[in-house]
Amino acid sequence: MFNSLSEEPEVKPTTRLRLEETTINNKRYITHLSAMTVQSGTPSLYWDKKGALGADPLRSDADVELLYDKVSKSKKSIAQLIMDQSYFTGPGNIYRAEILFMAGVYPSTKGVDLDRATFDRIWDVTVKLLRRGYDTGSILTVDADLDPEAAARGERRYIYNKSNCVRCGGRVHSWDINGRTCYACEGGCQPKIKAESNIVVKKEGAEKKAQKQHKPFISHCAPITLQQRLDNGGAEQLTIAEIRTVMEQMSVDLPAKSARKSVHVDALNEALLKHKGGVTQQKAGKTKVSQPLPPPVVSPEDAAKEKAISGENRAVEHVAELSSGQAIKAVSSVTPSPVAKVAKTVSKRKGSVKSSPTKKRSSRRELKYDA
Repeated sequence: MFNSLSEEPEVKPTTRLRLEETTINNKRYITHLSAMTVQSGTPSLYWDKKGALGADPLRSDADVELLYDKVSKSKKSIAQLIMDQSYFTGPGNIYRAEILFMAGVYPSTKGVDLDRATFDRIWDVTVKLLRRGYDTGSILTVDADLDPEAAARGERRYIYNKSNCVRCGGRVHSWDINGRTCYACEGGCQPKIKAESNIVVKKEGAEKKAQKQHKPFISHCAPITLQQRLDNGGAEQLTIAEIRTVMEQMSVDLPAKSARKSVHVDALNEALLKHKGGVTQQKAGKTKVSQPLPPPVVSPEDAAKEKAISGENRAVEHVAELSSGQAIKAVSSVTPSPVAKVAKTVSKRKGSVKSSPTKKRSSRRELKYDA
């Protein structure tokens, strides 16, 4: 968003829509929208689209009673319903994982098996998390009041793309539901509800059989730092270039460059055992009941800075109010956090993935969907 004509850049071939608004105080706001299809026509286009949507957690007039009525009659799992925009409007895959975790509900629980109290808990968490995301410009679900140690470690999410639960240390299982990866803590944070219905969902057995401990991937939507991957999954979660960089910083002998990854993994794990006494894991603790997340309202510039400091790509969680140039300017004075130091070193090595948050990206954007 630009505040004046002098700030506004030239319209590009990829710009789909230009919006200009002048307020009653004669303030001017200009917005460029791109990477989308714009369809113009009568107001019925809007009302038809709006009518097909479900309850919006960000709207105070959301019809929660209607939503519960639909959910309570559905044969689908709550994990499927949360991603269905005709039921819940807004949540994506990251939010789905975190909402169900914080609500303490197992993803495969059917809509018809949710009592009203459990549904209300899911809706309450959904409203709080999406509101927090709206106010901060980032998907932040780890609550510093509930889990101060996790927050101090720089954790941003509890189970999404994690091999172990950030809260209890239990295994995080993942499996496919309708082409998207679903996550659940098996350590007790998301107890399975005994089904009271006789409804059978197709492929339920296949999904259950396919569940396994999740192996974190290098995500463009919710990246996990090198240190977090090393702490949670060991050397196997690092690339060969990252392993070699860590070993160089530890001043230990490196395997031959031509050696397979398994050789590098074994070498780093052995070095860690000698230097640190082994990779420590979190101890299981009691399940905590989620409390309200007080959302700190921040500016778009501060949201972009927060992403840069944490090592996340500012374009991922969409600070829509800033153009690329404005975002780059906002983070120009940011110093990456210490946990990103190793990752930054690796990014400079030949053949490694360039992940510096302040580095100018190519104008040719590669679109990727996170799992």
